[in-house]
Amino acid sequence: MTNNIAVADATFAQVNLLARAWGVSPGQAVTRLVEHFQLPDAARITEPRGERVAVHAIYNSERFEGEYDPVTQALSVTSGKAAGNYRTPSGAASAVLQAANPDVKPNRNGWGFWTVSETGKLLQSLR
Repeated sequence: MTNNIAVADATFAQVNLLARAWGVSPGQAVTRLVEHFQLPDAARITEPRGERVAVHAIYNSERFEGEYDPVTQALSVTSGKAAGNYRTPSGAASAVLQAANPDVKPNRNGWGFWTVSETGKLLQSLR
């Protein structure tokens, strides 16, 4: 079943931007936002505030280490050609792809690209 909701053009543009960043449809982006705000505050952050989470990614047989900050959602790549600080996991993932393989389109959803080193689960498990 499909329902329609009228929103302002600016809001529609923001939903589309989130959908592209997350690699989902606009409807799925709205669903994700609603589900996020239905969670109790304690369930939204699964790691203690201020503690960085060790993450890694393997791309083209090369391992890239990083640290994710659950408060700011920034990700620092701590090893490899893409070492540096990035505002988002997706920005860090794009930097890794661009550094490791400049011929590939570097757009990636960082939540599905990075793995939490301690658990072996994708970074999206911390959402």
